[in-house]
Amino acid sequence: MNEDKINSNESEGVFNEFIHDQLVDLISDIVNNGTLDRFGDKSSDIIVEMDDINPPTLVYDDAGGSGSGKGRGPGRDGGKIRFNLSFPYFMQLIAEKLNLPNLIKEGEGKIKQFSYTFKTFGPVGVMLDKKRTFKRALRTSVSTGTYNPALHKRTVLIRRRDKRYKLPQREEKPKYKAVIFFMGDISYSTYGERLEMEKRLVNFIQAWIDFNYGEGNVEHRFFVHDMEAYEVTASDFYNVNNAGGTEAACVFDLINRIAFNEYDIQSTNFYAFYFGDGELFGDDAKKIGEILDEKLKSLCNRIGLVEVKPSSLSQIKRELGERYSHDPVIRICDIHNKNHTMRVIKELFGERNEEYRFKS
Repeated sequence: MNEDKINSNESEGVFNEFIHDQLVDLISDIVNNGTLDRFGDKSSDIIVEMDDINPPTLVYDDAGGSGSGKGRGPGRDGGKIRFNLSFPYFMQLIAEKLNLPNLIKEGEGKIKQFSYTFKTFGPVGVMLDKKRTFKRALRTSVSTGTYNPALHKRTVLIRRRDKRYKLPQREEKPKYKAVIFFMGDISYSTYGERLEMEKRLVNFIQAWIDFNYGEGNVEHRFFVHDMEAYEVTASDFYNVNNAGGTEAACVFDLINRIAFNEYDIQSTNFYAFYFGDGELFGDDAKKIGEILDEKLKSLCNRIGLVEVKPSSLSQIKRELGERYSHDPVIRICDIHNKNHTMRVIKELFGERNEEYRFKS
C-alpha cells in the first residue's frame, strides 16, 4: 500500500505555512487591541500569542494493541505559544492582510548618493589583491617550471605582470527620503478615547512609512492648531490642549509653506495626515479644500483627513468627503471606535480604482 510521506523539510514548511496563516488571521485583533502602541521602538520584536499546537499521544495496552489517541487540541486548557516577530515581518503580514501597496516606486522620489566599492581588478592600482596575485603568480611559475613539486621545486615568483590590484568602482545608490506632516486639533474636545484612537493611527502611519522607506530615511514632524497653527514636539502633540475654538485651514497652509521653504520638493516624498473631531468654524472646510486642490495635492504622495469620533456638527467629511471619494491622493474618513482602526488604515493606504499616483 502506498503511503504519503513528508520529510522533515517539507514538514517544517507546512508548519510554517500554518503558523503564517494563523498570524494573518490574528492581525485584526493585534491592530485593534493595542499592539500598535508598541511601535515606538521599531527595532524591537513584536510578541504575539496564539493557541498552542499539541500532537496526539498514542496509548498502547499490555497486549501490544494500539489504543485511542490522546492529547490536547490547539488552545485547550489555556495552552499558548508565543512568537517573536521581527518588525519588518509583522508589517508584511499587515500589508498582506489589508492588501496595502508598496509606497515606493522604483526610480522616483529619490535622492542619489554615491559610494565606491572594489568590484573590479587591474594591473595597476593602490590596493594589492594578494589572493588574485598569488594565483596568477602560481600559474606563471608552473608554466615556467619554477614550481614543480614532483621535482622538489616549490618557488613561486611574483612578477610585475602577475600583480592584480583592487580598483574602486563608483556606484550610484538611491536614497529614499520622506517627510510626514502630522496635524492635530487641540480644541477642548480632543481628549480621552479620541486621543487614544488618534495615537493608535499615528503610530501605525509612522511604522508603515518607516517600513517602506527604511528607518532613518523618514522625518516625522508634528503640528497642532486651534485658531492658529504651530509646530510641536512628538510628545507635545498628544499633550497640548486648549479650550478655545478651532480653524483648521491655517495648519494646512503652514505645512505647505514649510515644504516649499525647507525641502527640495522635487526629490522629497511628502505625506500629510490630519486628525480632529471635524467641528470647524464658518467656511473653514471650503478653505481646506482650496488649499488641498491648489497647493498640497500636487505636492504630496498621500493626504489623509480623519475625523475622530465625529459629532453631528462635524464638517470635514460631510463637506469634502464626496469631493475626494475617488481621489488617488486625498483620503477622507472617520473613526468611531478602536475596532475601526483596520478599516481606516485600509482607507488611508489601500488602492483605489485610479492609478496610485507618485510624485515624479
